Amino acid sequence: MNILPSSRVLLCVSLLTLLWGCSGSDSAGENGGSLEKVTFNMSWLPQGSMSGVIAAIDRGFYREQGLDVSTTRGFGGIRTVNELDQGMFEFGYGDPLAVILNRANGGKTRMIGAINQRWPAGLCFIVGRHSIERPQDLAGLVAGGGQNSPVQAILPAWLEANGVARDSVDLMQLDPSVIAASLIEGFIDVGECWLGNSVAVYQKRAREAGVEVDWIEYADFNMDVYGSGLVTSEGMITERPEVVRGFVEATYAGYRWAADNQAEATTLMMKYFPTLDRDITAQQISEIISLMGAPSEFGKLDKGKLENTLSFLAAAYDLEGQLEASDIYTTQFID
Repeated sequence: MNILPSSRVLLCVSLLTLLWGCSGSDSAGENGGSLEKVTFNMSWLPQGSMSGVIAAIDRGFYREQGLDVSTTRGFGGIRTVNELDQGMFEFGYGDPLAVILNRANGGKTRMIGAINQRWPAGLCFIVGRHSIERPQDLAGLVAGGGQNSPVQAILPAWLEANGVARDSVDLMQLDPSVIAASLIEGFIDVGECWLGNSVAVYQKRAREAGVEVDWIEYADFNMDVYGSGLVTSEGMITERPEVVRGFVEATYAGYRWAADNQAEATTLMMKYFPTLDRDITAQQISEIISLMGAPSEFGKLDKGKLENTLSFLAAAYDLEGQLEASDIYTTQFID
């Protein structure tokens, strides 16, 4: 885990360890006291969806809360949440599914605020090869998804919820790095893609290949569930609640700033992570801000929607009856 102490060091890229880290905090807080160091796991490589966290580092919002926040890359939401549970990091970007699976296996993690107010995933396809307007149009097609992606369980459950046979779509497990190319080259008919993440990548690669990408979004058809948000451990919640509160408040201040200053937020991401593609990053920022809803509602978690989320995801993973919605979240830091 790379934590950089200098306020002048804006980027750390380790090709050997594949860890990314950044910290923009000074060693002293606003009141002259020392800052408390914590680490945020981004769940994947740096991308536009992390713009609020990077803004909070750069603009000093964490420092105002007495925090020195560093970021590190992750290897998927499920692994990120499990590592939070093990105490490897204090905070992370994770979805309700990862929390549900962690809790079902004896873990003690919770969501502490929403980022994606709806499940941001869908299935991308090439216009002209297929016309997909509803789940029924997917029957008989081959869908590509990551080996450890929730698509392997969620797609069949989503099909069934829409009156389509679970096995009517063939699922192919692929390395995430080749899904877009496999779709464009015609090895698969549809590929899993995510707003704030891979949709922009698919669309840019498709334009370069002279084709056009469209997609069908799960949330448009009987899937009213939350996507990713801020996650921490119960140990942090009970033992360091003021740290959690400060992190949550500063993070959403960062996202509000990014929402109001999207061009500057893109420039900020490029400053910290120069290897990013500017156009893709700008699109990811726009998409993640849209997914968050109205700025006044950033982070809000609704009990009824969380119950829907648990019901759908627990059924998809055959975990029904093992958990209550109250097990997977708390609103004490966003009320």
